[in-house]
Amino acid sequence: MPFFGENPPHLEFFTSLLWGILQFGAYLGALMCVGQIVLEKKTGLNRLLAVLFGLLCLFQSCSLLFLSGEFRTYPHLSAMYLPALGSVGPVLYGIQRIATEKEMDAFGSLGLDKKHLTIPLLFWLLYLCSFLLPEKTVSESIGNFLSAPGIRKEEMILFFPLFLLSGYVFAILSESLDLFRAEVLSQEWTARILLFLVSATLINLSLGAVYLWTREPVFLLSNASMMGASLCLAYLIGHRRPEFFQTLQEVAQATRQKYARSLLLELDREALKESLKNLMEKEKLYRDEELSLADLADELALSTHQISELLNQELGRNFAAFVNDYRIREACELLKSQPERSVLDIAFEVGFRTKSSFHRAFQKHTNKTPSEFRNDKGTNL
Repeated sequence: MPFFGENPPHLEFFTSLLWGILQFGAYLGALMCVGQIVLEKKTGLNRLLAVLFGLLCLFQSCSLLFLSGEFRTYPHLSAMYLPALGSVGPVLYGIQRIATEKEMDAFGSLGLDKKHLTIPLLFWLLYLCSFLLPEKTVSESIGNFLSAPGIRKEEMILFFPLFLLSGYVFAILSESLDLFRAEVLSQEWTARILLFLVSATLINLSLGAVYLWTREPVFLLSNASMMGASLCLAYLIGHRRPEFFQTLQEVAQATRQKYARSLLLELDREALKESLKNLMEKEKLYRDEELSLADLADELALSTHQISELLNQELGRNFAAFVNDYRIREACELLKSQPERSVLDIAFEVGFRTKSSFHRAFQKHTNKTPSEFRNDKGTNL
């Protein structure tokens, strides 16, 4: 396996495993980036996720070049390590803001102010300046850095992207403290996943700092392969729980409202609940598969925070559960009254995007599959 120096026998299996994860993670990052780009209807969240996956792919690719010695062949590509690392923090912060605070509309902002883009742009500008240097000079500079333990004064700038990322991670952590309360973590799976991701990022930062100080390749390998493992986890979450970010947004808003002053003090809650009932029962708003928390808030002339508090505090459920209740209720009626129609046709009519999401929600509400429900003669609507 390409690696700096000879590996001790007891580390051979460990390093081989990490090397495999690193290679797989680089490919997966590129595929996940493309997957977000080709979506027909992209939100600000999709755009930021595409950037994040692309940056992680670059980071891991540069790590592969360092560890294999191929940085001598592709010195300018290898130098992308620093601007990629320096850009991850602001992107993560933007994702956190959209996922927990901002409305995820189709053409929403990226959740970032211009000030958050200034330093990453400077990193990329400095990187572009490296093309003014001969490839040999860039290659020798990288080689000297990788081979010399400790930090020389002129190399202190290399810690800056790491410090920047650390600052953003701690900002995310401080703004999400309500989600990390014991009672919230015990009840909400999205909060547990968020805590795991933040913890993994902090461990990654520690590994990166140790590598910069010691220049031991195993720490860079561990750092980069952990990013690959995080990408694998992100893929599994997206595949198994595509509603993760919307659910996290609702949980964050509900948690924030629980520990803050009510946003509905000056409003007629009973009138709001009646209007909400009319929207769902008469206008059948739930049939719109694109229906979001922001859409429902617009219909009632409320903010997303207010509608989230109304659902959670007055009706005892989050947005997804509230909408799915109506969808499943109508689906039950259609399954019984129109036996000639296919289950998939009914799923689409009541507002579900896919057959799998319909089956999952239906079983959660009725403890039966749609086919079992339809064939059960003793079931009352």
